[in-house]
Amino acid sequence: MARDNELRSGFLNHDYVLTFEIADTVKRAKLAALCEEDWAGDRVTASTWEVSTKLSPDAIEKTLLDLLEEGDRAVYYYLSDSKRVFRVVLAG
Repeated sequence: MARDNELRSGFLNHDYVLTFEIADTVKRAKLAALCEEDWAGDRVTASTWEVSTKLSPDAIEKTLLDLLEEGDRAVYYYLSDSKRVFRVVLAG
């Protein structure tokens, strides 16, 4: 099995892990662009990103909800100040 030299197993290099299923191609592309550019992310798969942003979890949630329609889903994970991992599941 070949290893990806850009993303290695081990510790996360970012603040959030985000995975999403968005049917609308324009909205899906908009979220991918946010992940890559504004949120300085690394793509893990076509629909999963590790991202870093100064946005709070509430602000990220609002951004995601604005892009989700009925049947769409997004899940993000983040490490809190108390060193607990939180998972937030959003559905359109």
